[in-house]
Amino acid sequence: PSMVVFDLDACCWYPEMYMLWGDSPPFTKTSDPGTLRTAGGTAVKLLGDVRAIWRELHEAGTVVGVASRSDEPAWARECLQKFEVDDAGTSMWEVAQKGGLVEIYKGSKQDHFRELHRKTKIPYDEMLFFDDDPSNISDVRRLGVQCVLTPRGVTRDKFDEGIRMCAQASSSLSGTSLSSLNLSGKILLLEDPRCSRAGQQQFKLQSQEELE
Repeated sequence: PSMVVFDLDACCWYPEMYMLWGDSPPFTKTSDPGTLRTAGGTAVKLLGDVRAIWRELHEAGTVVGVASRSDEPAWARECLQKFEVDDAGTSMWEVAQKGGLVEIYKGSKQDHFRELHRKTKIPYDEMLFFDDDPSNISDVRRLGVQCVLTPRGVTRDKFDEGIRMCAQASSSLSGTSLSSLNLSGKILLLEDPRCSRAGQQQFKLQSQEELE
């Protein structure tokens, strides 16, 4: 994929922002980079393998965006600014182009994706989306985006599932074969005529299994 997009509440972290009503920010960092705490002491934790996956995408130079309908957009943005994906202190906010690709508002998530497409010019069929809500998955899929349902957050298995879906779709649509697909070796190399303007795309990825 040229771009990977994430929902936030119950997909990247838990609890959801509306569950914190009555327990106000600011959020503070803890000794665990995957945990923030509210002013009242409630822990907000990154789910699954979110921290590692965001770090890998950042290191690979993959475009990362957010499509969320969180009830508390300001709180969600604060969490994005304070959750760090690596030991250098890179925040999720920075990974999403310093908030430039963070879309948080109500309405159909097709609207979120239209805005992300307007900003990046990346075709929908080169995007990969993770969300815990089946209705959002169904809605966004109509645009041609590859979508993965994440009932327990973005885990390594779900991430790898999405990468395989994109690889299969690219191979099927373009009629070209994958010259290399080695997830556990951390390199995914796609040869696709649609990407001729940028040449071959390389993504450093990790997986628990190797596809040859």
